[in-house]
Amino acid sequence: MTRGSYPPIGLPRTDEPDTEATGQLAFDFAALTRPPAPPNAGPVPEPRLMPSPDAHRAASRFTRACLEILNGYRPVGHVRSLCVPAIAHTLIEQLFDALRRMPGQPIAPQRQQRQELVRLRRLHISEPAPGVVEAAAALGTDARTWAMAFRLEHTTTTWLGTVLQVL
Repeated sequence: MTRGSYPPIGLPRTDEPDTEATGQLAFDFAALTRPPAPPNAGPVPEPRLMPSPDAHRAASRFTRACLEILNGYRPVGHVRSLCVPAIAHTLIEQLFDALRRMPGQPIAPQRQQRQELVRLRRLHISEPAPGVVEAAAALGTDARTWAMAFRLEHTTTTWLGTVLQVL
């Protein structure tokens, strides 16, 4: 075989419908014009462009609770009621780790005399599927900024946190 030349490609014979071409790939030209087949898993819900009001309230409530914990207004254990029980310890560890990185030690709650150490700078909420909220928050003090990402899932009665990451 010389460079740039290729062996001839054999085509199946079409005058005999019962025979199959051995070693040949079948190519269905009609498949190019057919619409794709729907997946067998059923209809896929379309993502919402804007989160539902219920999802927005749940994400705001969870963010507010985390801020109150980071500012010393609530004990860390209060997040337990907002989380899936099996993974509550993981979320609590994330908040403890974030508390260790905060400037100064939280003092006893005194809302009237103490300004918030950590403020919410921005909250982005998305609802990739019904009953699922994913959010990213920018938290900060005058000197430093943190990112917090979390996921909430709706159970039969309430929204519960399944993932929390404070960076």
